[in-house]
Amino acid sequence: MSFKAVKLKDNIPIIFVIAFPAVLGIFMLFGRPQIHPQLAYQKPYIHGITDFSLFGYSPLGEDMLGLMAWGYWQTVLVAVFGRGLALLLSFLGLFIAWTFVLPRLSIFKFQFKSHFGFFWMSRFSEAFMTIPSLLLALSLGYLIGEGFYTMIIVIGVSEWAFNQKWLLGRLNEYKRFPFIEASKAMGGGKLHIYGRHFLSFILSDLFFLFFLYLPGSLLTVTALEFLGLSSGSEIAGLGSIIALNKDLIFFYPHVILPPSALIIITVFISLVLKNKFMTKFTDLNKVRA
Repeated sequence: MSFKAVKLKDNIPIIFVIAFPAVLGIFMLFGRPQIHPQLAYQKPYIHGITDFSLFGYSPLGEDMLGLMAWGYWQTVLVAVFGRGLALLLSFLGLFIAWTFVLPRLSIFKFQFKSHFGFFWMSRFSEAFMTIPSLLLALSLGYLIGEGFYTMIIVIGVSEWAFNQKWLLGRLNEYKRFPFIEASKAMGGGKLHIYGRHFLSFILSDLFFLFFLYLPGSLLTVTALEFLGLSSGSEIAGLGSIIALNKDLIFFYPHVILPPSALIIITVFISLVLKNKFMTKFTDLNKVRA
């Protein structure tokens, strides 16, 4: 087998990861699926080159392929922006943990030494992690209300603590590096050390964390949609499509099985991306070591 063939074989998963969302994006260019009551529950058919429906029609007469394409991107965008918000919150928490210092406390003649924000942020994130993330997400969603931005906030807040705890552990490792000690000895301030030395390490950690928890974020968004927390009033996510049609699985499986398969494929794509970047992250850590 030639070198080019081996290289192509190794890149097949990445080619699939890029091509699959792109194909679904092309179907979105035709606009949102229109309601045609006369085509309701129509099963997949092929009557010719121009007269066909690969996945049939929904109970409202919407083309299932277009419906799934819009639902796919609705679910994926909520998960991606939710991950971004969670990482932004954890990045701000890490900055506070490194720069913030509490004053010395004296309560009832007991002296408490001053602690870096690292100690308190670590305890706060640990306490936050004891709350089941799905329960927290549901509670926040029903408290704030439904909507695209609500789902992003829900995902970001419910997943923040796990990212924060991981980053605090990494910061604890970084501050023991010899060049950090040398920078402190030479009079480098906290902001200087954070921006000059920590930032490049932290950005790679954030990039790694994004893909590490992305499969879980996709499943969480789908679960929330299935449980009734909609991410949009006009566009239904994949979880919402399944929830709306779950009672029809034995009579009209074409409205349930394709969206379910699409969720599995989406999670598989995120797992491929996660494994790809985990390998690069491991190699990068070996170089740093």
